[in-house]
Amino acid sequence: MRRLTTAVLAAALAASLSATARCAAQSGPDDDAALRALVDSIMPQIERVSGMKERHPVRFARPTRAQVRTYLEQELNRHFPGESLTATRDMYADLGLVPDTLDLRRLMLDLYMEQVVGYYDPATKTLYVVKGVPRDSIVPVLSHELVHALQDQYVNLDSLISGKRGNDRQSAAQAAMEGQATVLMIALMGRRLGQHVDIADLPDLSDKWGPVLQAGYRRFPVFRRAPRIIQETLLFPYIRGASFMQALARAAEARGAPGDPPPLPFDSLLPQSTEQVLYPASKFIAQRDTPTNVVIGESTGGWRIRYQNTLGELETSIFLSQYLGQAGDRDARGWDGDRIALLRGPKGQDALVWYSVWDDSASADRFADAYRRTLALRHGRRGVVTRRQVQGRPVVAVVETPADARPRDVAAPPLLRLDTRSH
Repeated sequence: MRRLTTAVLAAALAASLSATARCAAQSGPDDDAALRALVDSIMPQIERVSGMKERHPVRFARPTRAQVRTYLEQELNRHFPGESLTATRDMYADLGLVPDTLDLRRLMLDLYMEQVVGYYDPATKTLYVVKGVPRDSIVPVLSHELVHALQDQYVNLDSLISGKRGNDRQSAAQAAMEGQATVLMIALMGRRLGQHVDIADLPDLSDKWGPVLQAGYRRFPVFRRAPRIIQETLLFPYIRGASFMQALARAAEARGAPGDPPPLPFDSLLPQSTEQVLYPASKFIAQRDTPTNVVIGESTGGWRIRYQNTLGELETSIFLSQYLGQAGDRDARGWDGDRIALLRGPKGQDALVWYSVWDDSASADRFADAYRRTLALRHGRRGVVTRRQVQGRPVVAVVETPADARPRDVAAPPLLRLDTRSH
C-alpha cells in the first residue's frame, strides 16, 4: 500500500489551504502569455491525476478586484431576486442561527472578496484569475479551478450546483465537485513533490485536512465573525467533499477497480443529499439512501409563503447542535427528507412551518424531543411539535412563532405528499 510521507502530506495540505483560504503573499504573474504558459504546463498533470482529458482549451480572463465584486453582486442578484435573500435571513434568524439584523448580502460579498484569488464560471466557460494573485497560491489555485473547468466539459456544472435543485441537493453536488477538485489538487501537489499519491490510501482528509483548513479560514476577520451556520456550510464542500471522494476511491479498489484516479462523481455517483456526503459508506455506497422529497401546498387564511427550501441533515445537525451540543448530531441521524417554510400572516406576522420525514419512528421521536428542547432554550419563541404518519412514514411537523403569537393560529401549508422517486 502506497503511503504519503508526513512531510509531503503537510505540504499538500498547505497547498490546499492556499487554494481555498487564499493566503496573501507576493504577487504572481500578471502577463497573459505567462499565465497561459503556466496553465498549459499544469493541464497535462491534471489530466493524469483526474482521468479527464481536456476536450477544448480553457478560456481565462484577468479581472480586477473591483470587477470581481461587480460580478459577485450580479450573481447574488441573479440567485436571490427580490426579497428572497431577506426572507432567507429571516428564516435562519427565526431558528436562532443568525442575528435578525444581519446584512446577509453584505456579509456574503465581504466573505467572497476576502478569499477570492481565482474562480471558474460555468456560465461564461471562463477561468478568472484576479490580477495581483499571490505567487505562492497560483499553482494550487489554478489546479483546483482547472479541475472545475474539466468537470464542466463532462457535465453541465452550472445545472448541477444550481439553487433550483434545492438547498440540500445543491450542497451535496457542490461537495462532490469541490471534493474532487480538492483531492486532485492534493494528488497533484504530491506529484510535484516527487511522490505518487493514491487518495484512497490517505488518512481521512476530514480528520487530517479539515482542522488545517478551519484554522486557516479563522485568520480572516470576515469569516471569523460570520455565524456558525455560514462558516460550516462554507467549509463543508471542501472538507466533507474530500472525504466523500476518498470513500468512492476506496469502494472502487474494494471492487477490484482502479481507485486511482478517483472515480468521477457524475451521474450515478453524484450524491443527492448531504446525508450521503456525511455518511458515504452506509448511505451511498453499501446501500443508496435516496432522500424523500417533501411536497407542501399553499397556505390559506391570508397567510403566504415567503420562502421555502430543504435544510437537509447537515443544517438540521448544525441547528440542533448549536443548542444541544454534540447530542444534536445524533438527534439529526435518521433524517430522510424535509421542507421548511417561512410564512407571512395577514397582520404582517411571521411563522415557521417545518415538515421532516425520518427513517424510522425512533429517529422521528428523537428529533421531535430534541426540537422541543431547543424551544425551551430559545427565548422569545414558542412552537407546537407533533408526530404523525404520512404514507406509512414517520413525520415530524413543527409550527413555530414569536412568543407573542400562537402557533395554532397559523394556517400552515398542508403536506401534500412524500415523493420517494429519485430526482
